[in-house]
Amino acid sequence: IMGVGGLGGTLTEQLVRVGCQNIVICDKDIYDITNLNRQLCTENDIGSYKVDHLARYLKNIDSSISIQKFTSVSSDNIKKLLKNVKVVCLSLDDPIASILIARFCKKNEIPMVESWGIPYLWAWWFTKQSIDYESCYQMNTKHLDTDEIEHSELIGYKSFLPKLTQFPKLRDVYDRQEGYFEKMKNGEIPYRSFAPFVHLTASYLAVEIVFAGLLNVKDKILAPNILGYDYIRMKEFRFQMK
Repeated sequence: IMGVGGLGGTLTEQLVRVGCQNIVICDKDIYDITNLNRQLCTENDIGSYKVDHLARYLKNIDSSISIQKFTSVSSDNIKKLLKNVKVVCLSLDDPIASILIARFCKKNEIPMVESWGIPYLWAWWFTKQSIDYESCYQMNTKHLDTDEIEHSELIGYKSFLPKLTQFPKLRDVYDRQEGYFEKMKNGEIPYRSFAPFVHLTASYLAVEIVFAGLLNVKDKILAPNILGYDYIRMKEFRFQMK
């Protein structure tokens, strides 16, 4: 689980509760007060590394599980980080780390699933049959080697949010205060998450990982195709991300 904040932390808990016993978690961040609205931390955990707290938390659920924890992703450690991994979930907003992970998964034919904690139930997979990650997000980075990627200055919200505007009426959801979405997209204000949406997405990702990723009894929805559900308008939607 690459990124164990609101989405990845809750997802990892659910995977442990359904019996997954060999898990790798990675996150560079420590908890701060803004995480209390949607993540697994309490006020007592502020200042702790997310991976350290989560490992302790999960061991209290199942003391027999194997948890490997990392606080960085780099070309130096990615082979160790993803050694013998069967499925990867990308649940972070760091485009540089995401590219390194996606390239490794593609090269080694590891299926990678991704979603976002937005008001839509959805997830897509990156596999050898799907579009590649960088092309999907139109990052213009495929000509860069690993070293150049690691020294680039890609910014999460500028890399990802413009693509997410293709979800039906996403801007309307955030623009209850006029101009809010544009400020969020430009990095003027932080991205806002709503705990129920984040946790619902985590539950859906757990289902995807178990049934589509591990057991292979559910078809994977391959990027750039999206099939999902709009919570607010109670409607199914499907489209191809452009």
